[in-house]
Amino acid sequence: MPDIRLAHVIEATVGGTRRHLLDLCHSLPSDRFRQHVICSARRDERFLEDIARLREAGIEVTLVPMGREISLAEDWRCLRQIEQILAQWRPDIVQGHSSKGGFLARLAARHLRPRPKIVYNPHGFAFQMRTSALKRRLYVALERYAARWTDVMVAACESQKELALQHGILPDERIRVIPNGIRVEDYEVHIDRATYRREVGLPEDAKVVGTVAALVSQKNVAGFIQAAAHLCREQERHRDWPPLEVHYAIAGDGPLRAELEALAARLGAAEIVHFLGQRRDIPQFLHALDVFALWSLWEGFPYALLEAGAAGVPVLASDIPGNRDLIEDRVTGRFGVQPGLLVYLTNPEVAQREAAALSELVRREYTLERMVEGHVRLYEGLVSA
Repeated sequence: MPDIRLAHVIEATVGGTRRHLLDLCHSLPSDRFRQHVICSARRDERFLEDIARLREAGIEVTLVPMGREISLAEDWRCLRQIEQILAQWRPDIVQGHSSKGGFLARLAARHLRPRPKIVYNPHGFAFQMRTSALKRRLYVALERYAARWTDVMVAACESQKELALQHGILPDERIRVIPNGIRVEDYEVHIDRATYRREVGLPEDAKVVGTVAALVSQKNVAGFIQAAAHLCREQERHRDWPPLEVHYAIAGDGPLRAELEALAARLGAAEIVHFLGQRRDIPQFLHALDVFALWSLWEGFPYALLEAGAAGVPVLASDIPGNRDLIEDRVTGRFGVQPGLLVYLTNPEVAQREAAALSELVRREYTLERMVEGHVRLYEGLVSA
């Protein structure tokens, strides 16, 4: 069988979408796939470093200035560019990633002759966002409109598939669930916890609850800070509670940082909430924690929970689609803030048992190898059909 020519179209070159694309591109066998990434670097210029590495790996990359927000004139220009690139490159498969890239990819590929197979990976639907009802209806309508040219939608988890079915976007037979996966071995690190904490400004002997999140509204870091302040107040009220020194660490940066720092100060939690900024040592950071928390308002299927699971850290998460696919309450983690946080901080046996269950699940079901194998089977099946 000749090489499969696979074109990716992506605007959302940040967060989990960016990671998914890079993992997939670098892991697909180069003797079976020729890849072309059509992308934008407007969201984060640091993506230019990733582009250089993609090109070094023999993957073609073309920049198209796609923007996140809907702009009819700008989006039309980008659509025409993508159409020209695809017509010249003649892919066997076009895969659109996330909402904007997924929409433009499907529109651009629909008139190509011969027509390529068209794959869409939403990563997280735009209509999941906390926005106006009018915008949510618009996003659903756009998803349904573009679905007519979608051969297969790749859902990162069962919850995402259920959302697509509930909103009438695609029928069951045109949705394939291929979960995100990670290199589990990357999180099997050994650190001197006291030394690491001292180096990043965390107390050596306190309990530390941490999160890894971009400082944007989706990740609800404000809720994380409010939980910290609430527990602190409850400790002062309940003198019979076990004595606990608890600190909270935030690994990540973003446009809301100043606002969140002000919130911590306003709630009297500035001394126990630590903003560590963007970090390149997430495995080490996770091993320095006693509890990991993810209070997101919406998710696709978050890598952060997979990473915490691989590192063996007990997890508290918001009860939302995506998180529910990995966290079973009181089995592989806990939903909500209270009393889960207090249980984990005061009962290490429960925390260790549930962390071990999550770790075993991640190592069995959510590896990068399984994710790549699922995509290879999908691509080869589409081309042979």
